[in-house]
Amino acid sequence: MLTPPPFFRNRAEFLKVALVLIAIIATRLFFIHQDYNNLKNLKGYYYTEAQVLKLYDGKGYRAGSKLLKLKSDDGLDFYIYTKGEVPKRFDWVRVKFKLKKNSTFFDYLKGFFAYGDIVEPVENGFDAKAYLREKINKQHNRDNNIETFYHAIFLADPLDRNLRNKISNLGVSHLVALSGFHLGILWLIVFGILFIPYRALQQKYFPWRNRNIDLGFVTLIILLIFVLFVGAPPALTRSYVMLAIGWFVLIAGLELISFQFLAFAMLVILAVAPKLIASLGLLLSFLGVFYIFLVIKWMRNYPAWFITIIAIPVGIFLLMFPIGHYFFANTTIWQLMSPPLSILFIIFYPLSAILHILGIGGIFDNPLQALFNLPTDAIKIAMPTPLILSYLSVSILAIFYKKAFWATLIFATLVTAWYMGIYIFR
Repeated sequence: MLTPPPFFRNRAEFLKVALVLIAIIATRLFFIHQDYNNLKNLKGYYYTEAQVLKLYDGKGYRAGSKLLKLKSDDGLDFYIYTKGEVPKRFDWVRVKFKLKKNSTFFDYLKGFFAYGDIVEPVENGFDAKAYLREKINKQHNRDNNIETFYHAIFLADPLDRNLRNKISNLGVSHLVALSGFHLGILWLIVFGILFIPYRALQQKYFPWRNRNIDLGFVTLIILLIFVLFVGAPPALTRSYVMLAIGWFVLIAGLELISFQFLAFAMLVILAVAPKLIASLGLLLSFLGVFYIFLVIKWMRNYPAWFITIIAIPVGIFLLMFPIGHYFFANTTIWQLMSPPLSILFIIFYPLSAILHILGIGGIFDNPLQALFNLPTDAIKIAMPTPLILSYLSVSILAIFYKKAFWATLIFATLVTAWYMGIYIFR
């Protein structure tokens, strides 16, 4: 059986392309750094309009105030405290702020704390996402957890702290944050819906056309509209770029499961949106795909059903467990439900979308609420930095050596078992 040619003909070709993309990223970051300096050296306040994404209660000397997470219409993510009239989540406000003196460029990229306050509310006008939120809410009896969950999986809205912790304790954060998992499901749905009418028209009017190219292109356009509509979150942006490049690679008959392809896609994403270089969501999303590629590379001789149903869900859960517990230390026995829940989500996601369109989206409210209420006694167990760096080093070696892959998988399995043991026998 002939193997498809590689994405790049040789290592030198890959390095040339990578250097060009790195130069573009560096140039764009230079200009962003100029904006950062201008804002930091501003004598007075900077005024802008922004949307309230999250609200937190102030602590310590800020008790009695509210901490707001905002996203300005010029693309800045920042936090300010206010003691005035508190806006509702997703409201638009006019704010004034200035950077704290100790704010670094990295802070500026990932989201910074600032001195400032709300100047005045801004008339929201018609907001398609607000309209859809209300349509969703009407089907769930004002249950905040359920509403927020559906806002997240359909509209890429951020979770509040309480629900985010519940989701993390279940080990299914990857199911709630829109990413390649969701985009892959949406691709199958859109492509499938377009397939039947296109085939009828093709057979009658243009039999010479390539069905996969035409439908793939239209599907990509529809998914791009969706990605932009929900605000292009980092993980979803990464997924779309990889999907678009992957579609081209398949059409061209090139090798898809390639770590050079993965690195190229990441560089393209950063060239398009260089601020994402500070995004933890993008990093975790990239690592998730990296480990999927490792599983497929070294287990490709196993049956397809085994790879799809068992190897990828279980393997990715285990391989990402040490990394997840480096950044998020919450540990519960319920995190072992992640693989089966990931499989069920493939059916649940499109089905729940259809039920919401029909106005009966509340069918799954009781089982979802029961699921969210399961993990109530998480404990904190963080991965030491030296250990995670060693783990990542062996993971890189696993690109080239099968023994390194099995060593990585065995180590991740032992870490998972150790953490679960600590939780059970604490």
